[in-house]
Amino acid sequence: MRIGKAAAVIAPVVLAGALFFVALRLGDPGRTLGEIRRLPLPVVAAAICMAVVYLGLKAWQLHLLLANLGIRPDWRRLGLAFAVGELALTLPFGLFAQNWVLARTGRSHFAQSAAATVMMLLVEIIVVLSWLAVFGIRDWPAIRPAAVAAAVALCLLLAFVLHFEGAARRLARRFRRPALHRALNAAIDLISGLHRLSNVHILGINLVVATAYLGALVLALMLVGRHVGLAHFGYLEAATTYAFALAVVFLTGGLISQIGTVEVLGMSAAQAGWGVPYAEGLTLMLGFRVVWTGAMWLCNLPIVALLWRT
Repeated sequence: MRIGKAAAVIAPVVLAGALFFVALRLGDPGRTLGEIRRLPLPVVAAAICMAVVYLGLKAWQLHLLLANLGIRPDWRRLGLAFAVGELALTLPFGLFAQNWVLARTGRSHFAQSAAATVMMLLVEIIVVLSWLAVFGIRDWPAIRPAAVAAAVALCLLLAFVLHFEGAARRLARRFRRPALHRALNAAIDLISGLHRLSNVHILGINLVVATAYLGALVLALMLVGRHVGLAHFGYLEAATTYAFALAVVFLTGGLISQIGTVEVLGMSAAQAGWGVPYAEGLTLMLGFRVVWTGAMWLCNLPIVALLWRT
């Protein structure tokens, strides 16, 4: 059992490392490091400002979703949970770190708050799939119908899961083995939470908020791209490149690490869509990774350090 759990953690990390190695082999690491070092300070400052906007809107979204679930942690617990979640986001299964913190601080059961996290993920997936369905990628004409099909399949899956709530409750009453009973109750809490959040008004607000904070991220990517040698790299190119990478990562539900995966996918999308050479694509994606990760740590690490003991 322990071996299985270890493999579940180690395998995604090894895969991420392999993908990162592939990205370096396809690109030109020396050129990439040189371009990153030459990034102007105003560009880095602008990216940090976009990171603040991104984090502020996303934290507000989490607060709204938790409130709709009847979970109202004080600002310290919410801030700590959110900051830990953002720091762990690039790790395999790091998506649910914020729910672990909320559960550990006694504000909710893990499955209850996980409904908010799952809904945030679903809304982000719908945003990026909608973008890909509208704009597509030039050399990959199948992307548009695939994005539409994925979005429809996701909605049907959510409807099926919500319909399963009654069956899960009946199963929980039938099985009395403690471990199985707890697992079924957790599944019921998660499904019940998703049911409460699957309201047209709630979904509409969250779609707008998610579009806004992902838009801030894309703007930071565009600014970095224009200052690492891609002078004509516009908002459409940046949004489509990152939307494709995020769509693939998101559809795995956090199973694979974003580090390495996003770089390879982004390089491939930029090359297929606008003919960006792999070397320049690596510079773009790795430069943005360094700037954005630095901004995330700069914004979140002090919060964790200040609030962890409280």
